[in-house]
Amino acid sequence: MNKDRISGLMKFEDFLAEAQYIIRDTEHSFLILAIDINDFHYVNNQFGYDTGDAVIADVAQGIAAMGDFIALSCREYSDHFICLCRCDGYSYSDVEKRLELCKKRVSEVAGKRIAGFPLNLNFGVYYITDRNEYIISAVDKANVARRTGKGNYSISCVVYSEHLMDMKENSAKIIPIFDDSFRNQRIQVFLQPKICSDTRKIMGAEALSRLVDKDGKIISPALFIPALEKTGKIVDLDFYVLSFVLKLIRSWIDKGIEPVPISFNLSRLHFYNEQLVEHICELVNRYDVPAKYVEIEVTESVFFEEEKLIIAKVEKLREYGFKVSVDDFGAGYSSLNLIGILPVDIIKLDRVFVKDSLKTKRGNDIIKGLIKILNEIELDIVCEGVETPEEEKIISDYGCKEIQGFLYDRPIPVTEFEKKYLEA
Repeated sequence: MNKDRISGLMKFEDFLAEAQYIIRDTEHSFLILAIDINDFHYVNNQFGYDTGDAVIADVAQGIAAMGDFIALSCREYSDHFICLCRCDGYSYSDVEKRLELCKKRVSEVAGKRIAGFPLNLNFGVYYITDRNEYIISAVDKANVARRTGKGNYSISCVVYSEHLMDMKENSAKIIPIFDDSFRNQRIQVFLQPKICSDTRKIMGAEALSRLVDKDGKIISPALFIPALEKTGKIVDLDFYVLSFVLKLIRSWIDKGIEPVPISFNLSRLHFYNEQLVEHICELVNRYDVPAKYVEIEVTESVFFEEEKLIIAKVEKLREYGFKVSVDDFGAGYSSLNLIGILPVDIIKLDRVFVKDSLKTKRGNDIIKGLIKILNEIELDIVCEGVETPEEEKIISDYGCKEIQGFLYDRPIPVTEFEKKYLEA
């Protein structure tokens, strides 16, 4: 049997044949485990292909560290691995412990080769319930699970379900719609206002994209954003929105209308681009828009990943005069740790965090204390998702005066935004 030159594991074709035989002809329970390295191409780019190959071999060692849990293992391609695992009597907690053992082993060995670069493994699990299922189908389902968790630093392992396959099919439908809309400039950009609770005056807005199919049907961001993130096309969407925002602000200036700052979202994928800051500055200079009118939103969870890399770029963006905000603050589990280290200007309190906290006295005390701390260290605060006057009053009394939510307006078309908020 031929082995893979780099990892020393079985070749994929041999694995498929052997695994199919084992599953059908033994009485053991099995699962398929799919593994890959998060952002592996940056290992090759930053440390070279020889180091990349060595890291692949390190992952093979990590797989071996899981012991008799592994029945067979192979390198599918690149940094992708597939394992057939025995799971007789194993609870999911037991499986997680084995995966943690693999991660620990890989981190110990590979960490010495790629110092300063956090190596994260993604796992997808598919439990085999039908011994007659084709092995390639089982592998595909494990890979669907793996890709579902990819990029989410807080979730390293996902177990396959039929719901995930539905999401995969939705993604396959959405990408062609996005590509067509992108080419033909049919992606819509709406604005949601940010209002001062004391004066009721407009303080800014967030630009939010809406994908429309050929029949004019709007596709929910809950569907198309995950699909674009998994394919990397979210980068194209973000720059599409930024270009739209810059054109819009330029038109306001040319018409003699005083612009309000507009924020747009920047995916974590951008931060691996060495030319990110230069690209943004080039666009801003092309439209001759002062940086003070452009606010860059970065989701809180992004900072849990390559912290040093991202903070360095955020600092550079702020040096050029852009304001940077942390979006969805409070949705993560380490939010308070971030306050002291992030070089940002604005904290956007997440809707779910605020809504849940306002239900109890202790939650109210936490929100009140958090807003007090943020004000004391001179960070601007925006409360997202405010829907009722009661919520607004509580948040405003606690010291957060900038409100974004359905209480004032949903995301609306630009023409409607201009009439409601910019025309005298």
